[in-house]
Amino acid sequence: MELDAGPARRGRAVIAAVVPAAGHSTRMGRPKLSLPLGGRTVLEHVVAALRAGGADHVVVVVGPHVPELVPLAEAAGAHVCHLAEPTPDMRATVGHGLRWIEDHLRPGPADAWLLAPADHPALDPGTVRVLCEAFRRDPSRSILVPVSAGRRGHPALVAWRHAAGVRSLPPDRGINAYFREHAAEVGEVPVATGGAFVDLDTPDDYERLRAAWPNETDVDGRG
Repeated sequence: MELDAGPARRGRAVIAAVVPAAGHSTRMGRPKLSLPLGGRTVLEHVVAALRAGGADHVVVVVGPHVPELVPLAEAAGAHVCHLAEPTPDMRATVGHGLRWIEDHLRPGPADAWLLAPADHPALDPGTVRVLCEAFRRDPSRSILVPVSAGRRGHPALVAWRHAAGVRSLPPDRGINAYFREHAAEVGEVPVATGGAFVDLDTPDDYERLRAAWPNETDVDGRG
């Protein structure tokens, strides 16, 4: 699949989201991305928010131990990057997603990518939209993060020129270390909603989300 040239011809940066979905949900005790919330799974909520917020493409990187995520991602409108082997950490998983984008979508220097953790089901499309609009309006800050009350959240929006640097990080360095090294290029974008700061790691996290979710009903109808 080649990158859609339409937006580029109109002078608009094309933005693809990378959603790493290759973790082992150790603290949850069961695969957390397929858990139901309000008629959708956790993964489906994340993909839907990214698409509604203006991401031109969403790429979900799926580990070999969670094949059930493939149809969920595809049904939500995402591309799937299948991993043949488990990855040691999220940085490596993201690296595979960036390689997939490079091979299939052919991004240019004016384009960008969103790093969107898959365990943030409360992510609001408005947060994604604000980040995309801020980058397209002023690309001089090549790494953008949402912020509220001095706290940084997700997703991060990153100019494509940083993809090679992220992919070449040594195994003992994470993506946050890369962002710290490029602090002069990081811009904070104020957001009004809290979904950028709510992750899902433990059974208690899940129960709190279920209790607060509007019209929460399990996918299997048990409520």
